[in-house]
Amino acid sequence: MNTVINVIVENTTPASPLIGEYGFSAQLLIDNHNILFDTGSDSALFLNSAAMGIDLSLVDEIVISHGHYDHTGAVLSFLKRFGGRQIYAHSGIFPRRLISRAGGQIIDIGCKFGYQEAIDTGAEFVFTDTFTEIHPGVYLTGQIPRLTDYEDVGGDFVFEKDGQLHKDLLPDDMAMLVDHPEGLIIISGCSHSGMVNTLEYCRQKTGRSKVLAYIGGTHLMNASQARLEKTIEAINMYQVQKLIVGHCTGFYAAAELFKQLGRQRVIKMDAGLKYIF
Repeated sequence: MNTVINVIVENTTPASPLIGEYGFSAQLLIDNHNILFDTGSDSALFLNSAAMGIDLSLVDEIVISHGHYDHTGAVLSFLKRFGGRQIYAHSGIFPRRLISRAGGQIIDIGCKFGYQEAIDTGAEFVFTDTFTEIHPGVYLTGQIPRLTDYEDVGGDFVFEKDGQLHKDLLPDDMAMLVDHPEGLIIISGCSHSGMVNTLEYCRQKTGRSKVLAYIGGTHLMNASQARLEKTIEAINMYQVQKLIVGHCTGFYAAAELFKQLGRQRVIKMDAGLKYIF
């Protein structure tokens, strides 16, 4: 199973003329399937893909990891430019989502498109609320069980319903999984379900223990030292071979992962990088 992953959108990039943008998007070429995983928050998807020589018109389908702006921001622009596509997502991506910033400012961080708006622009939704095989050996986790007692969603997120604010546990958070002959490849937008919960669920559902790579955001930016230590302990227990992390991982958490696990296992994710498995 030939698997190529091109990181198109990420907070940072070392390569001009690419730009960094808060968010995440990656193209996955898996055998004859061309999949866009998330879209970033704005225009970097189009600027960076052009600079990387990636023809987005050839994308077969879009996967949305969860309903936050930094993963859904370019969906409508993509559909308007290239026409309708199947969009795989959890059915719970659409609530109005908010977060409080310093000084009491409330910011809307929710999905950047509505269901009908996307339908009118040519989208065909395939809701994957449970573990689903979308191609041979390619899966979406759907909702991930929260089993650990030390992982949380990574922030004080809320959603609005009937004019009331409620704690947002982000049940729509999901990962993509490639059951590669050499081991599992897990692609995560933010890991709001918890990195360890995600690893455990993927191993449980496939019956495979070897994890070749974990790629994407891990939302450890606000993690306590205790959570980091338990996460690293689990990564070692699961013998994850490669951690390619960025976006919401956070500088200090990424530095701790690098310090404890070493340069052979931990790689900083940047826009413009390509990984071949």
